[in-house]
Amino acid sequence: MLLSGDEDSSEPIVAGEAEGGDPVQIREGGEYALAFSFYIERMVYGEPGAPNLILRTVGDASPEPSLGLQLWDYAGSDGLSGGRGLWSAGEAMGGDRFLAPVGEGAWHNVVLLFSASSQGAGYYALYLDGQPVDLRLGVSMIPPGSSYAQIELGLFRDGERLPGTSAIWVDAVTLGETLGPALLP
Repeated sequence: MLLSGDEDSSEPIVAGEAEGGDPVQIREGGEYALAFSFYIERMVYGEPGAPNLILRTVGDASPEPSLGLQLWDYAGSDGLSGGRGLWSAGEAMGGDRFLAPVGEGAWHNVVLLFSASSQGAGYYALYLDGQPVDLRLGVSMIPPGSSYAQIELGLFRDGERLPGTSAIWVDAVTLGETLGPALLP
């Protein structure tokens, strides 16, 4: 995926497309396992207020992601917390938080295990390169007012605030009710 100039988003890869090209809809009470790998070739990193997502869950009633992973380079107001790497986004993740450093020129593996809910009864566990980086209980991954959510992988940024060239590769996308033993963290 490549963005240049002030482009806002790449064509999303929708995890687990069903027969006929329709995206899989994440429904209330469903338990899922998502795995994918990404490689940062070149990146214009964001900071608070400038979305720079590589993964987002969006519902049918709102374009705002309830859960997202983004690439930022921000030291935090204390000058110490955070840094260049993977950050959370969206209400289900508790807003913008530094999760883990990620470097360019290397493959990174993500596993997201979750239960979908629109009523605050869901959970997720996030692993990066085989290590746990975030866990939350009592979350809503389906946005309020939506009957479902779908997962999108790609580059989704504010092109006016983050102009330039960003390129990432995404590979080995798997979405199901379980992951094979080789993919488990």
